[in-house]
Amino acid sequence: MPTALESQTYLPADSVDLDPIEALLADESSDAFALVGPGGRVPIPAEVHKLLLQVVQAMHSGHSITVSPQTQRLTTQQAAELLGISRPTLIKLIERGEIPCQRNSSRRTIQLKDVMDYRKQRRERQLAAIAATSVDLDDDDLDTIELRALMKEARRANALRRSAGS
Repeated sequence: MPTALESQTYLPADSVDLDPIEALLADESSDAFALVGPGGRVPIPAEVHKLLLQVVQAMHSGHSITVSPQTQRLTTQQAAELLGISRPTLIKLIERGEIPCQRNSSRRTIQLKDVMDYRKQRRERQLAAIAATSVDLDDDDLDTIELRALMKEARRANALRRSAGS
C-alpha cells in the first residue's frame, strides 16, 4: 500500500459496476452523504463528496485517476510544473504581480490556492479570447475577403496581447 503522501495512479476496473455509485453521488436532492462502517456513520464534507463524484465519473468513463498530494506552499518549480509553464515564465508573472508570492530569504514560495486561482483566471481569459474571435461561418453575408480580414485582425490582436504580456 502506498504511503499517505505518495502519488498513486488507479486504473478503472472492468469488473466493477460504477453506475449505482455514480447515481447515488450525483443525486443532487440529497445534501447529506456519509460513510457507514463497523465504527458507525461519519458525514462526508462537500469537498470530499465532489472529489468522490469526479473520481467515479472519470473511472466510469474509462479514465485512470492519479492522486497526488500537494503541500499548501509550492516552490517556483512546483508551481511552474502545475501551470505547465517554464520557471522563468512563472518568475515574470510573479514580478508583474499576476501571482503573489512570499519570500523566504532568497527563495520564493507560492500558495497553492494562488496558483489554482491563476490557472482558473487564465482558462477564463482563453475561453473569452476564443469567443471574441469566433465567427459564424454559416453567415451568408460574410464573404472570403471579409473572413480573411477578420482572421488577420484576430492574429494582430493576439500578437499585440502577447507582446504586451512579455
